[in-house]
Amino acid sequence: MTIKGLMISAESASDNSAYSFRIRKLSECLADNGIETDHLYMADHLLLSTITTSSLCMLLQLGKLRNYDFICAGAEEAAHALFFTRPFLNVPIIYDIHGDPLAQSALDRQIRTGRNDAGPALRVRAVSWMAARSADHLITVSFAHLKEFADLGFPEERMSVLRMGVDLDLFAMQPFPERPKFTFGYAGEFQSWQGIDNLIEAFELLENHDARVLVIGFRKEDSVLKSKFAERFGPRVELIDRTDRKTLIELLGSVSILVIPRPDHPAIRHAFSTKFAEYAALGRPIMVNDVDETVDFIRKYDCGFISEPNPVAMAQVMNQAARLPRLQLAEMGRRARLMAEENFSWRRVGEDFAAIVKRVVRK
Repeated sequence: MTIKGLMISAESASDNSAYSFRIRKLSECLADNGIETDHLYMADHLLLSTITTSSLCMLLQLGKLRNYDFICAGAEEAAHALFFTRPFLNVPIIYDIHGDPLAQSALDRQIRTGRNDAGPALRVRAVSWMAARSADHLITVSFAHLKEFADLGFPEERMSVLRMGVDLDLFAMQPFPERPKFTFGYAGEFQSWQGIDNLIEAFELLENHDARVLVIGFRKEDSVLKSKFAERFGPRVELIDRTDRKTLIELLGSVSILVIPRPDHPAIRHAFSTKFAEYAALGRPIMVNDVDETVDFIRKYDCGFISEPNPVAMAQVMNQAARLPRLQLAEMGRRARLMAEENFSWRRVGEDFAAIVKRVVRK
């Protein structure tokens, strides 16, 4: 029997965000495993583009939705939009939650207001509640988040963990340089929850003033942060604006140790860093803070460094890591690549997703 599904995204077909990339890759993975998919991009449909009315307007799509063997709702906006339609469907809905919107909202409010007890916004609470209750099967990227749903009464057999994948051909193993230009490197976004202030303060505490840091990903709106780096560290840092992936990979190949400096918060604990898999695929040791499940992989494969999530502890770990011989770091990088191959390749993620789909459809 040929299985055919519908992938629903709240974004437009032209969106290039990380989550839209995940939806497209999951579709490709299903195709590789003999499962056909169509797409519905809510932002490209006037009546579905507004979140406050999309759950009612989705009823107009009922005829289309009934033509599939399963529906995959990408993130909470898409799953929430199926809330009123769900009772009229006889096809299973898979909700790919990808992070914790409640914890992310709470963290965002905490950062913006300075309140330590900030909770999620009421709108986010409502959307998340409706999304979870629309789902026949829930997919998340971490076991910590899965346990959260189990504690709320969501049946274990209706949940799965599916990590973010990495293109092992694009993020190819980079030979370890004889004389690395940079000791540490960071590439990505600069929101507060990425822990960039931790990285700045830790670097300021480094004992080795010959150590250099490469920081990639600045946009126009990051000009203040970029100036902060430049003023504090001068020639000890190289600051690169956001660039294409090919250039990014070439730049990261000049670094000894790649860093993910995230803080401790449920929004981080219930997520799983995309850059972790990408860093590993490049064949570099990775330094992470003990705030999520990346530490379990670092320990299992002995392919990096673990720090408590504060600048003093990070500086201590960075000082120790910077003293290690090149060959030892290169061997850790080789194990990081092996970890990526065994756990995070899109082929592996795709096979796992196809197995979930087949199990859900056959129930």
